[in-house]
Amino acid sequence: MQGARRASTLLIVLLALAPPLGFAPAARAQRPASSVFTIANVHVDATAASAVAAREAARIEGQRRAFGQLVERLTVAADRTRVPRQSDTRLTELVRDLEVANEKSSAVRYIADYTFRFRADEIRRLFADNRIPYAETVSKPVVVVAVLRRDGGALLWDDPNPWRDAWANLKGATGLVPLALPLGEAADVSAIGTEDALAAKPEALAAISQRYGGGDVLLALATLAADSGQLDTVVRRYSGADATPIAAASFRPNPGEDAAALMARAAAAGDAELEEAWKRQVLVAVGSEAVLTADVPLASLADWLFVRNGLAGVPAVKRSDVLELGKRAARVEIHYSGDPAHLQLLLAQRDLTLATTGTGWTLQRRGAAPAQ
Repeated sequence: MQGARRASTLLIVLLALAPPLGFAPAARAQRPASSVFTIANVHVDATAASAVAAREAARIEGQRRAFGQLVERLTVAADRTRVPRQSDTRLTELVRDLEVANEKSSAVRYIADYTFRFRADEIRRLFADNRIPYAETVSKPVVVVAVLRRDGGALLWDDPNPWRDAWANLKGATGLVPLALPLGEAADVSAIGTEDALAAKPEALAAISQRYGGGDVLLALATLAADSGQLDTVVRRYSGADATPIAAASFRPNPGEDAAALMARAAAAGDAELEEAWKRQVLVAVGSEAVLTADVPLASLADWLFVRNGLAGVPAVKRSDVLELGKRAARVEIHYSGDPAHLQLLLAQRDLTLATTGTGWTLQRRGAAPAQ
């Protein structure tokens, strides 16, 4: 009797907390402070006839550059030239708000660092009106394992390892793929050694992944030639045992460029290719929409809240309708852009697993027991 009463109480709570049928992206889970529609650290320095005029010139120049950075973040390189040029008046309309830091001014000069927050719906509409695919799904953090081969040996956790330093010194939080740089602690060394990394041993990659949140691993290999100073790099992204080639390139030092600067340039190029590869995977197909119905096994109220919030946090999910909600399971109808494989990838970034069963689709929290 008490068990039935508890189950009944749980169902009442679930129904009370369930979103209305057809809840929309307005209920999305909060993003980190570095939202994909926010461009931070835009340094401006303008001179004009007066302090007021210099400040206005700086704001206008800042929002132009911020918009350019936003377009670079959300679109693949091949599509950027198709984005129409926006007037300064229109750019001001696209900016939701801004913050100012490190402000300095004189009678004719203005210096500051701006943070611009753009209106997400207006930016999406701009891309949709011009039939430009865009990406706004943030990847789970990718763990960087950087191995440098030089002088007949290989370095991973050794200090110094200028190749690992080059990845660690990349300007962070500017794209859609956050990087997790291991600290080189004893547990990191135990998880994956230099030879393990060179061989891309699945168990070692899994161990370092689990150390930093269970995301993918970026294996960045570099070979420095002692005679010419040329740096050859191979970068792959591992999701479990599956490897995705990201970049393979050779870099020769420019006049006056030392090895550290060369490696910084190579790491930046690899990071840019990583961003491009991710965007190609998660592009929102403008104008297309599909519908999928999935069963959601529920062991607790927390399971339902996790799934509900996860769906709300996936940009490609246009709407989720709750068709049924019971003590042990729910059924949802998901309206989304793309195809099922695309949706599976996006949901995985929210720690949700979408899988096929003998009777249809099942959606559940990552790591939960398989649905019966």
